[in-house]
Amino acid sequence: MSIFAIADLHLSLSVDKPMDVFGSGWQNYVERLEKHWRSKISTEDTVLIPGDISWGLSMDEALADLQFVDDLPGQKILSKGNHDLWWGTNKKVEDFLAAHGMTSMRLLKNNGFFIEGTLIAGTRGWLLPENPESKEADEKIYLREVGRLERSLADSVKAWEAAGAGAAGAAWETDAEAADGSCGGSAFGAEAGAAPRKVVMLHYPPIYDPERSNGFTETLEKYGVDLCLYGHLHGRGHQKAFEGVRNGVEYRLIAADYLQFDPIQL
Repeated sequence: MSIFAIADLHLSLSVDKPMDVFGSGWQNYVERLEKHWRSKISTEDTVLIPGDISWGLSMDEALADLQFVDDLPGQKILSKGNHDLWWGTNKKVEDFLAAHGMTSMRLLKNNGFFIEGTLIAGTRGWLLPENPESKEADEKIYLREVGRLERSLADSVKAWEAAGAGAAGAAWETDAEAADGSCGGSAFGAEAGAAPRKVVMLHYPPIYDPERSNGFTETLEKYGVDLCLYGHLHGRGHQKAFEGVRNGVEYRLIAADYLQFDPIQL
């Protein structure tokens, strides 16, 4: 069982939002994505998808896209991107998924998971204060997202602790079921006793200039995160991406077009 990741699927199976208008690199991207996905990912694997999943403006408009993702092999962990306008409250989304028989997807928001000896945490992220487009309202959202990242990381640690205490059960068993609600994450595929790898999935880049710190980088370092995955950047924006290790944290861009629509294995 392995963990894979890819961001920015930008599916539009039921709305008129063709991505090839953004360049030839997006031609036939859905077919390419499905081909790569099915060639390497099995039902026992887990795929992290940090945001911009569907162009749908409502859950009904996003239904075909979500069904496409659900039909692909593997368990999926989804987090929200800036274009996921269909995403309501977690309960509404979870109820919608359940009502349509979609069982392979879980949501990451203010919670964390422990999978295959790996802590999984994350949030959407936002514009960094250093961004010249950042306004006072953006500062408030940025601080909120930093707080959500910390809560998610703390929850993933609780999930690991619950698994180490013998609370791990079947795949997708929540800690509320396994440990009397001690934590909102999941303790499936647990490998208690092993030093856990810590992976964070963000939609917005948490860093551009490796010489500058911010709330996201400080939180990642505080929790000893090993790998931070992010998307959001497309086309020429790929040139702005920071990839590499800074203060012990590895940063990696996983936008779908950057990966040539081929999920990476962690």
